Amino acid sequence: MFRQTTKLTAALTLGTLAVLSGCGGSAESEESADWRAATSVEDGGGMDALVEAAQAEGTLNVMGLFPDWANYGGLLKAFSDKYDIEVKNDTSTGASQDLINAVKNRQGQETSLDYLDTGESFAIDASEQGLLAEYRPATADSLPENMQSSDGTWFNHLGGTMAIGCDTAAVKTCPTTFADLLDSEYKGKVAIRGNPTTGEAGFMTVMAASLANGGSLDDIQPGIDYFAELSNKGNLVPTEAEAGTIETGETPIVINWDYLLLQWADDLSDGGVDMSIEIPSDGTVASYYAASVNDDAPHPAVARLWQEFVFSDEGQNLLLKGYVLPGRLDSMVDDGTADEKALSKLLDDAVDKEAPQPTQEQRDSQAKVLADNWAKAVG
Repeated sequence: MFRQTTKLTAALTLGTLAVLSGCGGSAESEESADWRAATSVEDGGGMDALVEAAQAEGTLNVMGLFPDWANYGGLLKAFSDKYDIEVKNDTSTGASQDLINAVKNRQGQETSLDYLDTGESFAIDASEQGLLAEYRPATADSLPENMQSSDGTWFNHLGGTMAIGCDTAAVKTCPTTFADLLDSEYKGKVAIRGNPTTGEAGFMTVMAASLANGGSLDDIQPGIDYFAELSNKGNLVPTEAEAGTIETGETPIVINWDYLLLQWADDLSDGGVDMSIEIPSDGTVASYYAASVNDDAPHPAVARLWQEFVFSDEGQNLLLKGYVLPGRLDSMVDDGTADEKALSKLLDDAVDKEAPQPTQEQRDSQAKVLADNWAKAVG
C-alpha cells in the first residue's frame, strides 16, 4: 500500500499541486497590496472580495504539507478545486526550521512561501522575528484561547499525542510503554521521526520520554538520558522513521504522533502490514501545530484565503479525516458540525484524556538543554 501512497504524493505534486519551482517576479497589484495589509476578511472587504483577489493571484506556495500527513492531500485538493487556485507544494522537507529558513532566504521572491505550518514554538519565534502577518481567521473565536497568539499571527489548526506504533508481524509482543522499549527483544527495532533538535515531532518524543522517566515539562534531561540508554542497548536505530521503513522492516517500532501512525497503518494495511498503536501509559505529551501567513507572502490574498479555509468547518473536518485533533474540535462537537465517522477513528486515549502540553517558556528552556546535550548523548 505504501506504493500507492507514493503515487498519491507524485500526483499531488505534479500538475495542479506542482512541485515548487522558480518563476518570474511581478509587481504587486493594488488589490494584493490591500490584502497584505488586511488583518481579517472583514478588514479586506469580505469573503467575496478575498476570493476574487485570490483567484487573480492564482497560486498558493506551501512547503512540507506531505499529502499522507493529516490528510493534507485532501485538504490541498479541496482548496484547489473549490477556488480554482494552483497549489505549489514543496515536499523536499517538512522540518519547521526549514520553513522559517525558506521565508528568510526568499525575501521578496515569487518562490517564497505564502503559508507556514510549523510547531508552535517555531511560530512564536517567527512572529518575534517579524516574519508573520497579523491575520485573524473568521472562525478564530471558536478556538480555545491557548490555541492562538495574542498578536494574531498564528493559530493552532491541528494537534496530536505521542504514541508508539508497532508492526505486529515483525514484533512478537508490541510495547505499550517507554519502559518496554528498553527490553532486549527490541534490539535494532526502535526509531523516531527526525532530529529532535530541529523538528517538533522529535522534540516532543524526547519530552514524552522524560515524563515517562521521572522528568517533567521543566526537565527534559531524563528523556535525553533515556534515549542514550536506548541507543547504547542497540535498540534505537538511526534511520528516520517513515511508512516505507516500516513496510521494509527497517523500523518495526516507531515513536511518533498518533495521527501519523494511524495514517501509516491505514496506508500499509492493504499491503499486509498490521500495526498496533498505543498511547504509552507511562508518559506522553500532546502538541498542536500552528498555521500562519508569511508577512512577505508573494500571494497575500491566496495566503489569507487558505488560512480561512483551514479553519472553516470544511477544512477542520478534512484534517479530522487525517486522524488529527482539529483546533476547533470542541466547538464543532458542541455545534454538531464535526464529522462523527472521522472522530470515531481516533485513539480513545487521545480524545478522552488530556495529555500535558509544555508552555512556551518550557519549550524554550528545554530546547536549549536538548540542543546542548542530544548529539553527545545519542550521537
